[in-house]
Amino acid sequence: MGLVWVDVPDRGKTRHIRAQNPASLPAPTAKAPTTAPPTQLVLRPPSAQRTGTMRRPSTASVHSQMRRVQPSETRWTAEDRLSFRSLRMGAAGASCLAMQLRGKSLTRLDLSDNQLGDNSAAAIASLIHGLPQLKSILLAGNILGNPGLKEIANSELQTNGMLEQLALGEPPPGYSTVIKTARQRPNHISTEGLESLLAALSRNPNRRLAALAAGRIALRAEAGQALSAFLMEDSVLTSLDVSSNALTSEGISALLPSCAKLQMLDISETGCRGELIHGKLCELLQKADRLASLSIAHNVLEPRPMRRIARSISSCASLLSLNIAGTAIETEGVLALADGLLNSHTTCLRELDMSENGISEAEALASLGKIIAGTALQTLRLNRNPLGNAGICQLADSLDADSCPPDGPVLRTLELGSCRIGRPGATFLLIRLRDNRRLLQLRLSDNFLDDSLDMTHIEALRYIQYLHLDSNRLSLRNLTRASRVCAKNRFRVQDQEPRALRKEIRHLQVEEVKLREHKHQAAKDSAEIFVRMSAENIAAEELRQLRLGIMKSARQTEQKVASVEQKLKEREAYMEKLKDALEQTAQENELAIAEKRHDLEDKEAELTELQARLRDVEAQLARRRAQHPKQVAEINEEISAALPKTEEFKSNQEEMRKELKKLQEKTLIDFKP
Repeated sequence: MGLVWVDVPDRGKTRHIRAQNPASLPAPTAKAPTTAPPTQLVLRPPSAQRTGTMRRPSTASVHSQMRRVQPSETRWTAEDRLSFRSLRMGAAGASCLAMQLRGKSLTRLDLSDNQLGDNSAAAIASLIHGLPQLKSILLAGNILGNPGLKEIANSELQTNGMLEQLALGEPPPGYSTVIKTARQRPNHISTEGLESLLAALSRNPNRRLAALAAGRIALRAEAGQALSAFLMEDSVLTSLDVSSNALTSEGISALLPSCAKLQMLDISETGCRGELIHGKLCELLQKADRLASLSIAHNVLEPRPMRRIARSISSCASLLSLNIAGTAIETEGVLALADGLLNSHTTCLRELDMSENGISEAEALASLGKIIAGTALQTLRLNRNPLGNAGICQLADSLDADSCPPDGPVLRTLELGSCRIGRPGATFLLIRLRDNRRLLQLRLSDNFLDDSLDMTHIEALRYIQYLHLDSNRLSLRNLTRASRVCAKNRFRVQDQEPRALRKEIRHLQVEEVKLREHKHQAAKDSAEIFVRMSAENIAAEELRQLRLGIMKSARQTEQKVASVEQKLKEREAYMEKLKDALEQTAQENELAIAEKRHDLEDKEAELTELQARLRDVEAQLARRRAQHPKQVAEINEEISAALPKTEEFKSNQEEMRKELKKLQEKTLIDFKP
C-alpha cells in the first residue's frame, strides 16, 4: 500500500507523520482520564497539505516524526473518530483495518473517496462488526456497487443495533461557499442495491440507523417508490438525503407523501419541477410535524408553483432550515415567500438559503429586507445573486440597528458572496452594521472590493466576529487588518464575561457586607417575630380550645334539646292516641247505654203491662170469685201459676237495675229512673 499522511491532534496543534501502513497504528492503552480531549486520527495524502504540493518527505523525516507518536499518547475514548479519506485504499487495506481496529471504541469512521469496491464488501462488514460502538460510517466516493451493498446489508446491517448514520453518497455541495470544489467519484448503486439495503434494514428489529445519505449514487425514478414503501412502515429513519440523483418529478412525487415522519429531507438537484411536485410538497409541509430541515435546491420551482409552496412553508411550524438555492423563483417567488413568512404566526424558520436565484430587482430586495426585520431568521444566504451596489444599499437599511431597536434584527449570519458588490455598496453596508449587535458573521467573498475600500469602516465594526473577504482584490495587509478586527471582537466577547464577572464580584462584595448587616437585623427581627408568633400561636390554641369547648357544649345542648323534643313529641303522640281511644270508648259506651236504656224501657213497659193485666185479672178474679167460685178457684190457680213468673220478672228487673247502676258508675253518668 502507498505512503499515507497522518494528522494527530496534540494539545490544540496538529502533528503530521507519514506511515507505511495503517496496520502500524498504535494500540490503545489504559483508559484516558475524563478531562482528556477526544482523540481524532486523520489520515490524508500529501496533497492535503496546506502548501498543496506533492513533495514526498524523506525517510529520515518519516522516522523522526514517527518517533514522536508514542503509544502512550494515543487515547481511545467513546468520542474517538478516525478518518481514512482519500487514501486510495482497496480491499487489502480494509481487511487490514478490520483486524487492527477490532474492539476499539470508535464512534465515527470515514472511508470516503477510496477504491473500495464490491470485493471490499466483506472487509467493510467485518469492520462494522468489529467496532461495537461505531455510530457513523462514511463510504461516499468509492466504487461500491449493488452486489457489494447487498453483501454488507445482509451480513451486518440486518443485525447491527448501534449504527446510526450510513453515508453511501457525498452530501450536496455547500451552496454557501463561493468557490465550488470538485466532487467525488460516485458509488454506482442503483435501485436494486437500495432495495436490498432497505429490505435488510426492515428485517432488523433492533435498528438504530436514523440517517441515510444516498446522494449522487445513480438512483432513478423507481427508487422513489421503494423509499416510499419503506418509509410508510418505518419509524426510526429521521434523516434522508437523495440529492443529486436523477429521480425526476415522478420519483419525488412518489417519495414525498411518506416523508411526514422525517426531520431532515434533501431532494436538491434531483431534476424535479415545481409545477409537477408542488401538490405533494405542499401536502407534506402541511401534515409534517417534525420536519426541521428541507432542501429543494437546484430544482426548477418557478414563480407560479412557488406561491402555493410559500403558503405551505409559512404554515409548517417545525421547519427551521430551508434551502431553495438555484430554483429560479425570481422576484415573484421572493414576494410570495416574504408575504407568507410575514403573515404567518406559526413559522419558526431560522435558516434560509436563496443563493443563485437571480435576485436583483428592488421589489425582491425590499421583501428580503422585510423578512430580515420582521421574522426570527438567523441565517440568510444570498450568494451568487446579482445584487450590485444599489441592491446591497437597499438591503443594508434593514440591517440597521434603528430598524429593530435596540440591537437590530435577530439575523446572525449573512452571506453575500459573488453578488457584484463594489466599494460604494460595501461602504454603505459596513456603516449600517456599525451598531448592529446581533450580526456576527458576514461573507463578502468574490466581489469587486479592492484597496480603495476604507478600512476604518471595518475597524469601526465592534460586533462582527467573522468577516470573509477572500477572492476579492484586497491586499494581504487589508485582509490582515480585517482579520485582526474580527479577532479583537471575538476576544472582547470572550473577555466580556470575565470582566462582567469581576465587576459583579466587586459589587457582590459590597452587597455581602450589607447582607451581613441585614442578616443580623433579620435575626433580631426573626427572634422577635418568633416570640410574637409563639404568643399568637398560644392564644390561637387557647381560642381553638375554647371554641372546641363551646362547640362541644352546644352539641350536647342540642342533643339534649333534641332528646326532650323527641320525648315531648312521643308524649303528644301518645296523648293524641289516648284522646282518640277515649272518644271512641265514650261513643261505644253511649251506644251501649242507649241500647240498655231502650231494653230497660221495654222491660218496664212490659212490667207495667203485666201489672195492669194483674190488676185486671185480680179485679176480674174478685168479680169471678163473687160470681163464679169455680172460676175463682181456677183463677187462683192461674194466679198461683203466674206468681213465679212475676218473681222472675222482679228478679230480672233487679238484675237490670244493678247492671244499669254499674254502667252509670263506669261512665260516671247519672241516669234517673
